[in-house]
Amino acid sequence: MPEEAEAVAGPPAIVTICTTCRAPGVAREEAPGLRMLAAVAAAAEGLDGVAVRPTQCLGLCKRACTVSISGEGRYVFLFGDLDPDADAEAVVAMARSCAAAPYGFVAWKDRPEALRKGMIARVPPPGWSPEDGGAPA
Repeated sequence: MPEEAEAVAGPPAIVTICTTCRAPGVAREEAPGLRMLAAVAAAAEGLDGVAVRPTQCLGLCKRACTVSISGEGRYVFLFGDLDPDADAEAVVAMARSCAAAPYGFVAWKDRPEALRKGMIARVPPPGWSPEDGGAPA
């Protein structure tokens, strides 16, 4: 796993967690995102540069448990199929790396192991548009 990134001053990396997606037959009160929200909030408590918030839907119901990491002027990363009982620390580590990286970009090899799979999307920020479309170096 890469060295832990230091959070930078400025807008935080925002971790948004879907609290409603769940497998068929699972009650809303048992949605894995509710456990993920509690675990990520606990792991991020007291850290600068990381904000955690719930959302009622990220539109990826078949990929429960779903989390996005975003921020002003930063890439948006969207992950699904996370384990709420095992992946909270990885989500916080990724958010801290996004907070410290130029444009919030974290290369695949620099992501926590748990977030190297399950990525649904990586969307560049509006201000990032090099001619070749490449990611920040």
